[in-house]
Amino acid sequence: MTTFVPTGLQDFDAAAEPTAPLAAPTASSSPFDVVHDRTGTASLKWDCAASRGRPTTALPLWVADMDHATAPCVINALLWRVRHGIFGYTEPDAAYDATLAAWFARRYDWRIDPAWNVITPGVVPALATAVRALTEPGDAVVIEEPVYYPFREVVEQQGRVVAPAPLVRGGDGVYRRDLGALEAVLTATGARLLLLCNPHNPVGRVWSRAELKELAEVAARHDVLVVSDEVHADLALPGRRTTPFASLSADAAARTVTCTSPSKSFNLAGLQVANILIAGPDLRARFRNALGAAGYSQPNVLGLTACQAAYKSGDAWLDALRRHIEYTRRHLVRRLERVPGIEVSPCEGTYLLWLDCSGLLESAGLTAAELDDFITGEAGLWLDDGALFGTGGAGFTRLNIACPRATLDEALDRLEIAVHSRLTRPAAPTHRDRSL
Repeated sequence: MTTFVPTGLQDFDAAAEPTAPLAAPTASSSPFDVVHDRTGTASLKWDCAASRGRPTTALPLWVADMDHATAPCVINALLWRVRHGIFGYTEPDAAYDATLAAWFARRYDWRIDPAWNVITPGVVPALATAVRALTEPGDAVVIEEPVYYPFREVVEQQGRVVAPAPLVRGGDGVYRRDLGALEAVLTATGARLLLLCNPHNPVGRVWSRAELKELAEVAARHDVLVVSDEVHADLALPGRRTTPFASLSADAAARTVTCTSPSKSFNLAGLQVANILIAGPDLRARFRNALGAAGYSQPNVLGLTACQAAYKSGDAWLDALRRHIEYTRRHLVRRLERVPGIEVSPCEGTYLLWLDCSGLLESAGLTAAELDDFITGEAGLWLDDGALFGTGGAGFTRLNIACPRATLDEALDRLEIAVHSRLTRPAAPTHRDRSL
């Protein structure tokens, strides 16, 4: 397996983000273009195709983890901790708390109290815990589809009822919130909990402060609690910054459960650590009780080590990653100009691109239900079909670009060949043709 470990953070430029057009680095100059062989590591992304009903030859660009090695500071901290050799029960200490608070102050201008933090093994378990803690069976919970599919799952698996308030896609391809429709859903269902995706997966919105303030006003008016999934917050693209929903005001903080983790931005999902920030004492107590009832207590010691290292020393690496994702996004947009019928939705954050395939479906005579079979069977790619994301997802597919340029280009080559082959295929003979 190829391993790239820079000798230090001097490998990454910590300068201010450029405002001029970015010139893409050469593949040899970027550690993010090193190809790592992840097969044989029990990788969900690379080793589990057959068990999930996918061909083993399909190139996987589906699940939201990266094919990039994590930051050198994280690797070094983990190596140091592993050498100690004892991995007993562990709690976050004062140094961890200080690092966490400094990260949110430095990156988001948000002053948190470490006492707000409840650690969980991930953001999705936190979403499920919040739904269980803050609602009763049969209650309605609002989600804004198309959205990360565990949102619907955690609601329904807890015996609650999904109340969808779909986002609206404008003519410019940008998704926006219809506040009037949202208020109508809240009024009709009596929902008192909303799951917010900030930044939004899969549509790529980094909600503006003004948009979030409007949402906060609606939440206050209807006495709605907000569980804000901010796992992609660190991955706002250059020139943008995520606004934590709870940072808007004291009222917003009092009604919000903020779900954060370094798992996406530093590629640490397998270490299973998330910091759930809950300013309201009552909300925090209810959440802790529900988490304790599930039998969870002390977190993963290596997860704590990795998170602390990332948040203490990972800024320059993270900013280099964000620039790389933007270079890669631009490259993909240019490449897809050669692929008729597929358009990239505007993306402001995350490494997940939302591809509109409706033009392809129309030209190829395919239905939305046949899109995933085409992507897998003819293009040889394993992506996440848009229908998984609920209302408004049919005819779309989600593609993970957090991979080396060589991997992405192979995927785009496969897609381009498959689309052109499909569109130039002779039409199937009609019944009359066959009878002649």
